[in-house]
Formats: sequence, structure tokens, C-alpha cells
Amino acid sequence: MTKSSTVPATKWKGVALGLAVALIGLIIWDGADRRAADATQPLDQSLQSSVKHESPDHLTLASFNIHGGKGSDGVRSLTRTAELLADIDFAGLYEVKAMSGDTGPNQAAALARTNDAGWLFAPTERRWWSDHFGNGLLFRIPVRSSFRVPLVNTRGKAYRNAIVSTVKLQSTAVRIVAVHIDRENDRRLQLQAVIDLFLGLQKPCLLIGDLNTIASDPLLEDLVGNHDVHSPLQESLVGRLPSQNIDWIFTRGLKTISVELVENTASDHPLLKAELAPEGPE
Repeated sequence: MTKSSTVPATKWKGVALGLAVALIGLIIWDGADRRAADATQPLDQSLQSSVKHESPDHLTLASFNIHGGKGSDGVRSLTRTAELLADIDFAGLYEVKAMSGDTGPNQAAALARTNDAGWLFAPTERRWWSDHFGNGLLFRIPVRSSFRVPLVNTRGKAYRNAIVSTVKLQSTAVRIVAVHIDRENDRRLQLQAVIDLFLGLQKPCLLIGDLNTIASDPLLEDLVGNHDVHSPLQESLVGRLPSQNIDWIFTRGLKTISVELVENTASDHPLLKAELAPEGPE
């Protein structure tokens, strides 16, 4: 083969290599891009086979931003998270990630497997062509129903939702809204929507979650100013609640037996834990 005849072949090899690299880059870009999860799809959840069938007379509740299992010390370990949730009837979980391997399809499932509980995963975003990140539930009592409510997103790639569930305490249905609110531009719109949802529910009901706002927020001040609403943290931890606290529990039609804000190394957020029971007849 002459030198002149090898030039086109070499040129086309370079073009093919360049196209292959560009295609691979496009595939990687497409997979890594964050997209909203499809809110019309059924929620991924356990069959509740390990859940107690009886309904308790009071609720041991937790609300926890698990930070993807990454602790304040930078170590990622769901074992510490599971230990904190060992005696919980119902927990709202935030910053829950998808997983691979035999530990479960997501971190809520992995925690449920460790703690012999039921689980639910409500993804907010997709990456690598599958549900990737969102909110979850962990429970040891029957959950009668659950659905997600997508929240407004005006700034792009900051997808959020709320999970609305119903559990029973003896013969009393209790509705629970678990949510992780945006901390930037959409915070106020999302928080107002969630507060309206909470106030519109039949009592008894709860609003729990990482609301990404402190007690002096006018929206929270208006909420606790409602004679129907209780804030167990503010009412029980007078003088001990950190001024920059952004994780909350609010109740309507429930009395507080106990409440704790548990500092830990399993996350960059405290664990909120409360024991609650329906209020008696008025």
C-alpha cells in the first residue's frame, strides 16, 4: 500500500475515534444529568410482611435527614443510622439514595432489612436512567395508605416531594406528612403549600421533616400561632432548642408524651423522636 493511500484510512480512523469519544461523553452526560422522577409511577415499597399487624395506642415517631448515610465525621455508614431507628414505629427519612447489591434497592430498604421493618421510597430525582434520590419511610406498624405530592420547582434540578401517609392508633386514623423542603428560592412556596396541606387534613395529623427554616420564619410563627397546632419541640424543649434548628414536628389533635432532639454522628442533622397519642374528647 502506498503512503498516499494510507492517509484517508488514518483520517477516517481519527474521525471514528472522535465520534466514539463524543458518543461516550454524550451517554455519560445524559446519565449523570438530574431529572425529575416520574410522579405517576407507583411508589417502591415493601409488602409489609414483617410489620406488626396490631395498631398501638400511641406512636413512637422519628423524623431524620439521613444525609445519604454520611455522618458528620465524613464516614458513610447506614449501621449507625439503623441503630438510631431501632425502636421506632414510623420514621420519615430524607436525602435517601438508591443502592445496588443485595442490601436493597435503596437506603430505606436497607435500613428496613436491618431493623426488620417495612419501607417506602418516594424518589424526587432520577440519574443514570433510574430513580436515584428522594424521601422514604420506615415503619413497624401497618401503613394504610401513602402517596406523594410533588412540590413546586422553579430553579431547576432541585426536585422535592412530600409523602402523605395514614396509620392507625387503635381505631384512630392518623395522617402524617413527611417532607424535605428546598433551602433556596423555592423554600417559601414549598413550605406554604405543605402548611396548607397539613392544615387541611382531618385531625389527628402531623407535619414532620427537614423544613430548612428556623423558628423565627414568619410562616412557622403563623403556623404555631394557630390554636389548633402544637410544636412539641418548642413546647417541651424550652430554652434547650438550638436557635438554628431546621428539623420540625407539628401536630394537630395529638398530645405529646415525650420528645427528643438527638444529636448524633450518623448524619449532619439531629434525629427528632417523639411519642404521641390521640387527644381525648374535647
